[in-house]
Amino acid sequence: RCIRFRYFDYTVAKERQYRHGGAWYEISPLSLMWDDENYYMLGYDPGAEKLKHYRVDKMTEISALDQTRDGKEEFSKIDMSQYSKKVFGMFTGEVQNVRLRFENSLVEPVIDRFGRDTMILASDESHFTISVDVAVSPQFFAWVFGFGTAVEILSPENVREDYKQKFLSLAEMYH
Repeated sequence: RCIRFRYFDYTVAKERQYRHGGAWYEISPLSLMWDDENYYMLGYDPGAEKLKHYRVDKMTEISALDQTRDGKEEFSKIDMSQYSKKVFGMFTGEVQNVRLRFENSLVEPVIDRFGRDTMILASDESHFTISVDVAVSPQFFAWVFGFGTAVEILSPENVREDYKQKFLSLAEMYH
């Protein structure tokens, strides 16, 4: 069955501020996931006609509705293990195929993140490349940034340029 709840963020004063003015969310729950020490509910939003995820600890006043769940067909199209590898910190973004070049020493974190089935191609004696579908988001860029100069976004150009602009604006802030 569908569920209804309100969803909030915390303010600087550590008070709850409900999203959308406290409006109710009516979602078809499909799966529960664990990521970065938080539980997330993956559900289908019939109004937006797409899958969305919500942090369970930020959902309040949850109740079951009489209407049956929607989105089962949409949910059946995804592989949950692959879905969780595309999304960084449960931040959504446009899913794009991104080509990355890593130093060979980073093969373990790449396999941990994207799985053993990820095609790894040697590009020279000290680097390899991968092409993976990711939800391009600030969290994805933070993951890349964490490896410093040991990783480079090769393509697509728009993702490479977005990363560069975020880095330049960060550098400007500390200039």
